[in-house]
Amino acid sequence: MIARALAASAVLAVASGCSAAPGGDADNPRTAERTAALVPDAPRMRVVLMSSLPLVHGDGIDMQAMLAGHSRPHPLHDALKSAHDLVVADALDDETLAKADLVVLVQPRALPPEALVALDAYVRGGGRLLLFADPLLEWPGGQGLADPLGPQRTSLISPLLGHWGLGLVDPETESVRLQPSGAVLVHPGIFEVLPGKIGETACRIDAQGHVARCRPGEGRAILVADADLLDPRMISDSAESAVFNRRFVAGLISELLAKDTS
Repeated sequence: MIARALAASAVLAVASGCSAAPGGDADNPRTAERTAALVPDAPRMRVVLMSSLPLVHGDGIDMQAMLAGHSRPHPLHDALKSAHDLVVADALDDETLAKADLVVLVQPRALPPEALVALDAYVRGGGRLLLFADPLLEWPGGQGLADPLGPQRTSLISPLLGHWGLGLVDPETESVRLQPSGAVLVHPGIFEVLPGKIGETACRIDAQGHVARCRPGEGRAILVADADLLDPRMISDSAESAVFNRRFVAGLISELLAKDTS
C-alpha cells in the first residue's frame, strides 16, 4: 500500500506543482531529508512521546541488537531527543503529564479510562497535544493484527475523540496529498463531528477532513487522521514525500507552541 502511495504521490506532485526541493538535487531523497527539520527551532522543553510504533529502537531490533548498539531510532524520536527533554512514556498519568510542554501520541495503544481522564485534564489545563490516529495503519512490522507487541493497526483513541465531539472514520482512500502543505497521507481517516454532540470543546476540521484542531478548555490539540505519514519510507526515503511530510509535522508543532493570542 505504501509503495502504491508513493507512486501515486509522484503523479499528484506533478499535477499540483509540488517539487521535492529546489536545485539540481531535488530528486535525491537524502537531500530532501536534510532540507527539512522534523522539529522546529524552539526553546528546550519537556516533551512526552507515546507510541505503539518502533520509534525508539527501530523495527525488528531485539535486546541483543540494542545491547550491540544496532538501534535505528525513528527520525522524530531523534529530533525530539536531541533538541528537548524527551520522556518516552509507557503510561500516561497526572505525574507524567504535569510538567509536559508538549505531548505527542503516535498511534498509541488503547488507553485505560484513568489515562484518558489525565490526558483530557492536561489539555484542558493549558497543555498541548499532537495526536496521530490511524484507522488502518500500513506501517510494516509485527506479526499481524493479533500481535500484542506489534504496531497498533487501528486507532483506539475514539473515547477521547468522542468526548471532544469527534469521530474517526475510514473513507477507504488509498493516499492523499494535502494542499497546500504537499504532505502525503496513506490510507488516512477522516474526522467528523458527531451528530448531537454539544460540549465545551470547539473543534475545527481542516485539510479535507484529515486534520482537526481542538480547543478543550485552556489548551490546544491538533489531531491527524494518519500515522503512516511518519513511516520511515515516507519521511526519509522518498523524494516524493519526505520533505513535505517533515515540514508538515514541524509546522504542526510550531502551531501548537505558538503563543495563544485569541
